[in-house]
Amino acid sequence: MTEKNELSLSFVVCLLLGFPNPCLGTGKECCSSILLDSDLAVHKIQGDKLGFYSQLGYYGARPAYRQQGGEFFIFYYEEEQHWIDSRYFYGASLFSKLVNEMDGYCLDDHNNWSFYNGSDLMYSEVLTSNCSKIEDVCCKELRISSSNSEVIIDDQSYYNNQSKDSLGDYKAIGIINGRYVYQKDNLDSFFEYGAKHWTVSSGVGQNTGHIIHHGGSVCPEHIGKEWQISYTNADGDWEWKDDPFLKIT
Repeated sequence: MTEKNELSLSFVVCLLLGFPNPCLGTGKECCSSILLDSDLAVHKIQGDKLGFYSQLGYYGARPAYRQQGGEFFIFYYEEEQHWIDSRYFYGASLFSKLVNEMDGYCLDDHNNWSFYNGSDLMYSEVLTSNCSKIEDVCCKELRISSSNSEVIIDDQSYYNNQSKDSLGDYKAIGIINGRYVYQKDNLDSFFEYGAKHWTVSSGVGQNTGHIIHHGGSVCPEHIGKEWQISYTNADGDWEWKDDPFLKIT
């Protein structure tokens, strides 16, 4: 029996058993774990939809994916013959912000992604999906440090106590929003991604803290500049200021 006949026979058997979707991919295996990533500019606009995804069944006769520890889905939209994201469920296309304009069986067959920039869909050659696992791409242990933590200007430390306490060694404790979430030495200090920024705070799920990066990356150690730390101004109000020497290693 030829390979073609074997595939045809397998397809017929699957149909008879009532499993048509996986049968359509007979002979081709797609990735079970996908990394959707881009540069800082895209992260600042659509970063919450990026990160690591895991296959969760099939939709549109193709593998479909859900963000690891997050609320977004990626699936093939048969009506328009391309891949899209959704915050709600497979098949929901009304508020899609990411589009991979191709009809391949696997999500990573070809990168032809566009993202919604606030007014229009914009093509991006740096927005890509590829086969990757988070443990192979991002560090499970990190150190947050800055030479500015010991700097004193006009008898005042560049770092307040809260920001200084946020420095140190962190270990991954899980995955949230398609990225690792980290904790410092079993203390109430967490480093996580949410609401389009990386933050060090006193509790998982908080949107405020004492170290922040707006936009970020899938892996925090891949971020270069633009980190900020908290401080109190002359009126006693909390604000952010730049720390060009803060680094993640």
